[in-house]
Amino acid sequence: MSTKKSHKEQERKRKQQLEARANINAFRTQLEMKIRNRFPELGTDHPAVVAEMDAICAAGLAEGMIVLGKMVTGIRTEMGVNPEADKGSLIGSIVPYVLGITMENPIENGQLDSTLTNAAEIKTPLQVKLYFDNEVRNQVVEWVKTNSFGTVTARLGQPIVKLPNVVAEFKKVVKDPEYQHLLEQ
Repeated sequence: MSTKKSHKEQERKRKQQLEARANINAFRTQLEMKIRNRFPELGTDHPAVVAEMDAICAAGLAEGMIVLGKMVTGIRTEMGVNPEADKGSLIGSIVPYVLGITMENPIENGQLDSTLTNAAEIKTPLQVKLYFDNEVRNQVVEWVKTNSFGTVTARLGQPIVKLPNVVAEFKKVVKDPEYQHLLEQ
């Protein structure tokens, strides 16, 4: 009887490993295609791209980053809204830029950050903050709920969505500087 359980456990682990490998391969392929099609000047062999891609895969974030990229792209496409370009926890990382999560190329603007280049230093689930204008943030959260990107819950009053190994938090940005400090706490 224990041999059957042992065999079933081995088979389950093998299937998990194959699924994880398939997710990593899909992530790498999607990223390389996006670079070739949208950012050919960047190149798939750029050291920052390779370092981030390797660290993201090693940390188990590949699937979550793909889903996050699809979510932000969907928000942009269907609502015409982008996260604030100069705010967010992934600003300065090249892979989120290529996936459409962030808006500015960190290599071009000289703000390349090494946050996603060392798998050993990446804490999972990765905590991602996305900032949206106060006027549309709640509409963005409703769009995420409606489009099945996961269950939207709240943490400390801020809406969050849990993706595979990634937690995205939707923060407000008020354009009036007199009130800005209240939201950044």
